[in-house]
Amino acid sequence: MHIVVTGGAGNLGTKAIEMLQGAAWCTRITGIDVVPFVATGKATSIVADLVDPNDERWIKPVREAQGIVHYASANPAPTGTWAESAASFDMTANLLEQAGGDGPCRFIFASSNHAMGGYKDNPLPPDGKLRMSTPQNSGSRYWDGEMYRWGSAYGATKSLGERVCAARATATKGRITSVSTRIGWCQRGENVATTLIGSGGGDRNEPSPEAAARNIKWYRDMWLSNADHARLIAAALTADASQWPGPHIVVSGMSNNAGMPWDLSEAKAWIGYEPQDDVWADLKKAGMA
Repeated sequence: MHIVVTGGAGNLGTKAIEMLQGAAWCTRITGIDVVPFVATGKATSIVADLVDPNDERWIKPVREAQGIVHYASANPAPTGTWAESAASFDMTANLLEQAGGDGPCRFIFASSNHAMGGYKDNPLPPDGKLRMSTPQNSGSRYWDGEMYRWGSAYGATKSLGERVCAARATATKGRITSVSTRIGWCQRGENVATTLIGSGGGDRNEPSPEAAARNIKWYRDMWLSNADHARLIAAALTADASQWPGPHIVVSGMSNNAGMPWDLSEAKAWIGYEPQDDVWADLKKAGMA
């Protein structure tokens, strides 16, 4: 497979390319970003603007690819503005327009836990689980040190991205098959459980101790280790879509964290995802749980 990785210079893009370098089923990797980055082995680097639907630098490799892993975002954080989030949505729509141009293509959309972030402070569904069929509730509330804010724009863009992936996969009658992965918390670098101290949005300074305790449990529950991230993306790219309920699916993208609300049964059944790590086991081992 020729795999395109958007946001190839970023945290998750770098990790995905590293995984693909060692995958026998991947013969070519094209990393796309707005900034140049070093590409070795099977990978090449292309500097291009995915917001521009006429930028030929990215169109040709995207049309040729058998798989696309789409991480690129104007601002990959809940602090993203509506303008930034609109640009991120444009990237997704532009890619989907060109994907599958030269044949069947698997499109992996890096959605986010923020697509369901409203459940952090609102009651969970009656069964306590978040899955594909759960009504969407996007945008996480966070404390910025002075006041509460909501990542509404960022969360909404992820929710809408899932829906446009579903629409495009359906319209192409399965020429494009799509997996939206609601990726959890995958920190830069080593990404170990013991460094999951806050959300990155200032929640460690929450004025309410009860809210602070609820927040840190929510964030730790959504940990995605580097090894499980690699397993998730490899499984999503290579899964047999004939076993899916439709040409587009949504799966939770977390490690196998005990007691979390994120349901992994669909990811296990539909793409064969088998996460091995558990944030609470690692924290217990370190004397932090």
